[in-house]
Amino acid sequence: MKFTKILAVVMAVAALATSCKEPEVVTPKAKTISVAAQMYNFTRATDTAFEEGDAIGLHILNGSTWLDNAKYTYTGGKLVGAQTNLWYTDEEVEADVLAYYPYNTNASYNAAGHTFTVNADQSTKALYTASDFMLARTSSKPTASTVELPFRHALSKVVVNINNQLGEDIDNVWFSEVYGTATINLLDGTSATSGSKGTIKSANVTIDGKQAWTLIVVPQANVKPKLMVTTASKKQYTFELQEAVTFSAGKVSTAEVALTKESIATNFTPTISDWEADNELQFNQTESDDNGDEPELPFEAKESGLGVVGSFAASSWATDALLYTTPTEGLYVAKNVVFNAYEAFKIRTAGSWSGPVNVGLDAVNYVQANKYFSVLNDPSTSDITVEAAGTYDIYFNQNTLVVYMMTAGTDIATATEQTTNGKEPEATEPEVTENMLYFAPNNNWKADGARFAAYFFGDGDSWVSMTDEDGDNIYEVHIPVGGYTSVIFCRMNPDSAANNWNNKWNQTADLVIPTDGTNLYTYAEGEWDKGTGTWSVK
Repeated sequence: MKFTKILAVVMAVAALATSCKEPEVVTPKAKTISVAAQMYNFTRATDTAFEEGDAIGLHILNGSTWLDNAKYTYTGGKLVGAQTNLWYTDEEVEADVLAYYPYNTNASYNAAGHTFTVNADQSTKALYTASDFMLARTSSKPTASTVELPFRHALSKVVVNINNQLGEDIDNVWFSEVYGTATINLLDGTSATSGSKGTIKSANVTIDGKQAWTLIVVPQANVKPKLMVTTASKKQYTFELQEAVTFSAGKVSTAEVALTKESIATNFTPTISDWEADNELQFNQTESDDNGDEPELPFEAKESGLGVVGSFAASSWATDALLYTTPTEGLYVAKNVVFNAYEAFKIRTAGSWSGPVNVGLDAVNYVQANKYFSVLNDPSTSDITVEAAGTYDIYFNQNTLVVYMMTAGTDIATATEQTTNGKEPEATEPEVTENMLYFAPNNNWKADGARFAAYFFGDGDSWVSMTDEDGDNIYEVHIPVGGYTSVIFCRMNPDSAANNWNNKWNQTADLVIPTDGTNLYTYAEGEWDKGTGTWSVK
């Protein structure tokens, strides 16, 4: 009986506690994201919309990137996520829902656009359909309903119908001198070409019961591609457009070509209904090869595996301007590289200082425009310093170890050998602040009459000479105007007043300019390059 009373009291207290408890806040449960493809006035490159195993990438933007490149695969007639993806819980916030095909595992959302390259060989169904980039955009608030994605073509299609009167089979059809890469804005579908022009091999297809040849190109304006047809006996027929043409997104341009030994008749009219029609292309035959030899297709530049790296803005000694192959074996070129005066470069295995190629000069030199000069493949060589600011095409002949420094667009046949040392830059000092840094070099660095300079960087870069006004073996420097955040103290060649990396003998590591009141950096004894040191107050 006593136990029962105690239990009753405990229960009463528990009930009282429960009645006084704050009401529980219920957080809305996030809904699962579900999407479906809706085709926008076309079929896909194949005869159906999406096929089993096709994958898309999905982005959801609600002021920030809520869902980034989620993979959804067409499975059993619907799009299925690689994992369960949830909406955010605020059901009043509307988001942009963006999707693209084909899926790329590295294609995180980028406001600048999605870079896509069509296949240079589109002769098989897999290669052709993989070149059919599509995108979709809609808006939605978090919903349990399926969001329809209105896919549309982002690229342009070309169809070539050939009335073959030669009495032999057609082997292949190519388009040359067209761009193959574009950066596509997923929000509005606009695009911009990049890279160089190349050649695309088309697919042999059947349209309305008739043989045709088709390929997909990125949108591009005012281009004049060539059409090349080869036959089973390796005869080649080349046609050129009468006028430049624009290939627009979602449009098809159809060419009707009569192929005979005597003449070429042209009549180009849009006939395909699955893409919107565009462009009446008019080709004229310019040459034919009846000697039975293998056709000579236009040269297509490819990455050589080498690069130009340097102090110029696009590189900052980290990013390579890639060298591409040329029709001359072993001769490579990086085009339109922009230099300021006295910026430097080397040629190396792209992305690596430890690769088999690391090319520079055997001594400091200031190379001049439209000159060629010999180089060495040796990591210990000096940087190649550009005398005058400009935009250059840099050629490298790996067989002869010769570099050509050509004003952009200038033929290397006009280059002359550089036989002088070029002009050394004049010493210039930037505007400085009243703020000072001090540097105490070790005994190694004081040898050989070395002078000292500071290289400031972080928001641009600037060199400033250091002085020892009071003769205490501690060198001072005013921090330059410009909001710099880092500094490298350098031991310099005393025979030159110019501050640059070619005149640098040794350097400290990259140092963050202190904000805690310390201003003197003392370099540890015995150190040479990128050694240790300590900050203190002077």
